Amino acid sequence: MEKNFKIISSEIRLQFLKLVLDKNKYHLGGSASCLDLLTVLFFGKYINLKKKNRSPFILSKGHALGVFYSILLKQRIISIKKFNFLKKKALLGGQLDTFNLAKHVDWNTGSLGHSIGVCIGFAIANPKKKVWTIVGDAEIDEGSVWEALFFISEKKIDNIIIIIDRNRLSASSYIEKKEVLDKNILNQLRFSVTKINGHDHQSIAKCYDQAIKSKKSSIIIANTIKGKGFGIAENNIKYSHEAIKNSEISELIKYYEQT
Repeated sequence: MEKNFKIISSEIRLQFLKLVLDKNKYHLGGSASCLDLLTVLFFGKYINLKKKNRSPFILSKGHALGVFYSILLKQRIISIKKFNFLKKKALLGGQLDTFNLAKHVDWNTGSLGHSIGVCIGFAIANPKKKVWTIVGDAEIDEGSVWEALFFISEKKIDNIIIIIDRNRLSASSYIEKKEVLDKNILNQLRFSVTKINGHDHQSIAKCYDQAIKSKKSSIIIANTIKGKGFGIAENNIKYSHEAIKNSEISELIKYYEQT
């Protein structure tokens, strides 16, 4: 399975690069940092996007929609022809939305800080299902995030899994130190807290298995690298928003086509 995840994640990186070729603006860094986490989530046994009665999932960091679209293309849920049509007609915006992909996108995202609160609603409505979300580490600064965490703790809601993409970079600054992510604080709120390497597929899968079995809601702090797998963009704040040169993208495409 580990080998399969490695191959699949490379294929998704390749698809993502092809999507952003000739584009002037896209969130390459933040998309790349959560790619392995989403690969295991959707190509493991955790969430099957083709099923109607699946576990809910919210991509809180909606600016990473390029990776999510790449996963939909890889799973043949959406064709490249339909994708190009929706993009040409501006029906696929710069943030994830439910309008054209309602079967596969559970909630509009892009405005940060709201997904955990929305997960509470999904969790109460679906008490026998785990409700998943992935948030960025800079997003933890939002007060609404902490209001939601305290509510989950106070009401003893036990079926939410929160993955924190800990890439240590916001859109405009480095966030090397963030005491609010201290495990002791989160443990006091009755969460099951685990820290993992967010690019190690085996560790990710093991952690997801533990979260599913947990009798408490879980927080997974995934240490990641912004721009992972994209050469010059790795851990480079410049490419949070800026596009890398087409020539460099083309070289990366050649690399992933050969691996």
